[in-house]
Amino acid sequence: MQDNLRLIDQLIGQRDTKKAEMLIAKGLRTTLHKSERNELLIQRARLRLLIARPDDSLIDLLAVQADDESAYQALPVQELVADSYLARFELASVGFADRNDTVIAESIYRKILEQEPEYSNAGWIYYQIGRVQMTSGDTEAAVQAFQTALLNPSHVHNLTAYCYERLGFIAFYERRILSKALTFLNKSVDTYPASEDQSWLIQVHNLRSRVLREMQDFQAALQAAQKAVEIASTSGVEGRKGLSEALLTSAELVSVMMGHEKETVFYLQRFLQIARKPLGVDVTWSRVYEMLGSAYFRLKQYQDALVSYQSSLQFNPDHPWEISLRYQIACCHYHQREYEKVIKELQPLISAVEISDYRVYDVIGNARFALGNYDEALEMYQVALRLVPPNADDKEKIEKYYEFAQHLSINTDPNTSPPINQG
Repeated sequence: MQDNLRLIDQLIGQRDTKKAEMLIAKGLRTTLHKSERNELLIQRARLRLLIARPDDSLIDLLAVQADDESAYQALPVQELVADSYLARFELASVGFADRNDTVIAESIYRKILEQEPEYSNAGWIYYQIGRVQMTSGDTEAAVQAFQTALLNPSHVHNLTAYCYERLGFIAFYERRILSKALTFLNKSVDTYPASEDQSWLIQVHNLRSRVLREMQDFQAALQAAQKAVEIASTSGVEGRKGLSEALLTSAELVSVMMGHEKETVFYLQRFLQIARKPLGVDVTWSRVYEMLGSAYFRLKQYQDALVSYQSSLQFNPDHPWEISLRYQIACCHYHQREYEKVIKELQPLISAVEISDYRVYDVIGNARFALGNYDEALEMYQVALRLVPPNADDKEKIEKYYEFAQHLSINTDPNTSPPINQG
């Protein structure tokens, strides 16, 4: 039996959860001594926690307590109990997390340190206490706990990297000290063991990318995001969630870089392929389609841009920039010579609300001009010229077409072709 327990322990350490689960199930079906059965239940609790089933982990641990209180009170088992309570809080659905789970977890962690200050896994205990403190917003206490964790022993090989990642997170999001955040995150990458599952590094590189973007180092930010994509693409199921975030981060970076439209489309299309499509309103998906539409528009793929902008509005009907999106939709119609659709898209807007964007009136004027409705075009150009800023690049063009429309509305000659307005 001891050989089986050692093999199960090894398999859990290697994250070979399927084989470990089969061996545990097989062992529990045999006739066992009480202590052996409890050992298997403890191993199964470890396994269930590893695969994000903390409720089931606690069920096994409470079964051990009911059978043998002394086995349950062993410090490694108590550590597992606390880890399970903390995991249950973190994995709970929004609105269903029970703050009491973190209270119980922290109480057990502190009790372990009180009973054995030189506990062999004290570093991990301090790290977990730091995470509990973060859930309650006590940043100072969390930082102190992570720093203490770095100075204490632990059998968790990744602990140093975990601590630096949390310190980097706090430096970035809570304290806005960008240089310190980047230093901590770089240390997290450098200290993470090459022999461990690399999918954990996806979140670190995504966070590094955000920090570098805030520092205006866009090229380095893009490289960090691309590194996250590279790792996630080879990490199977473990990397799937991280891959979505990495693709979106990469797309956001290249979308604001001129000449990178094809890369933007590539990243966003991959995101749409692997991310779970929401059932209703979703701000993220609305933003994805908005960026996709802008990339297609700059590539002059106006039909694809049109569909993307329309999808953006479908995923966020209350979009704060609805007028801007509808203007872009109208521009797509205009470039496809669908002038009636330009007017149909925008005319209800200017009739319903006061719009200060001169471009809206300009494109309606362009459409009416193209249809030969020069009097109506002239009216739109007049409004556009009242609103256009003095230094706008297209002010001169609007003035020119205002003059064309004015001339043609007075002297319409069927043998004279009006100049083509490129919008």
